[in-house]
Amino acid sequence: MPGALRNSSADHPAGSWSRRRFLECLVGLPLISTSTRRSPGLPSLRSVQPRPPNCVLAFAGADGKNTPATHEISTSDLRVLFRDNSDSPQQLSGLDSLFHAGAPDFDAYDPDDRGASAGLNFEHIISGHANPNNSFTPRKGPFAMTVLPDGRSVQLTRRREDDPWSMSSTLTYTVTAPHYVDMEFRCTPHDAALFGQRGYAVLFFANYMNDVEDLALHFRGKSGPDADETWIAADTPPGHPDWNQGGTYRSVDAEDLSYDDGHNFRLNSWSYDWPRYAQPFYYGRATRGMTLMMLFDRMLSADDEIRFSLFKFKTKRHPRPAWDFQYVIRGIEAERDYGFRARLVWKPFISSEDCEREYSQWRAAPAGSMS
Repeated sequence: MPGALRNSSADHPAGSWSRRRFLECLVGLPLISTSTRRSPGLPSLRSVQPRPPNCVLAFAGADGKNTPATHEISTSDLRVLFRDNSDSPQQLSGLDSLFHAGAPDFDAYDPDDRGASAGLNFEHIISGHANPNNSFTPRKGPFAMTVLPDGRSVQLTRRREDDPWSMSSTLTYTVTAPHYVDMEFRCTPHDAALFGQRGYAVLFFANYMNDVEDLALHFRGKSGPDADETWIAADTPPGHPDWNQGGTYRSVDAEDLSYDDGHNFRLNSWSYDWPRYAQPFYYGRATRGMTLMMLFDRMLSADDEIRFSLFKFKTKRHPRPAWDFQYVIRGIEAERDYGFRARLVWKPFISSEDCEREYSQWRAAPAGSMS
């Protein structure tokens, strides 16, 4: 663990958002501040700087839908700012800021590094062979955001023409009271040959965290093939030849992915033999007594799987890991629809068992419900 944890409130006073550029863009344009009410105890959006002339704010698409570059949604506990891809890679698409009334001046995501500060950010599409498009392609090109009619959802849309893998996709985020962000990802590969003979795609999603109390990912799992299921604190130790400041954990019945010797982006392709996770959820403990949980609707099927990842590129300077995950499609087929659902929970930490309760309650909801 790095040295003393930084107090983010010293750098980002209460009553202000950490994304200064967003604040500057927001002034004078209330149409993109769409929350119908401000949550008690959460910071108000305000700015004392004039709006920069190069800000991309909002526009109406050809179909007349509201397609802003940024959009804010609130609940009683949460304040969430979403962003499209128009300013990537300087600022990444997805969840740009996430605040909770229990820690109103503490952004869940790294507030300082604009180039790598986002949550539930779609970051990579990776094949099993060397390809220049294995890294960071979702950050490049259009990923337009649409505000959905329910008033609590946004959708990021990627056209096949804008993706070098010829994969169209949608990311739908729904903010659900009191402290949830539900996510549904759908994608269609239109040219399976692009993924080569190994025939799989690793779709990688990142959560670039602010200061944390504990770097580890916590999940229910097994430490070995004959071990009992228990809580595991996974801290991605070195040892694998392709280890690079972190690694990936697969489910108990999943096989490792094989990849070509000349692969140009290996750090997200391998996974540890053990431990493996046994339930499709994990949590991490942030400072200010907060926790981030990720809950998933699947572990492993014949066609796809979820894998958990942890990377520690920033932790020599700050206790700010990336609590990531992967959606892996095996035997990829052209013109076939794939996808998964997930729930992010951002709330004060109670216990490990509380994470299990959150998962059970979510999975018990009616089929197809995002709440």
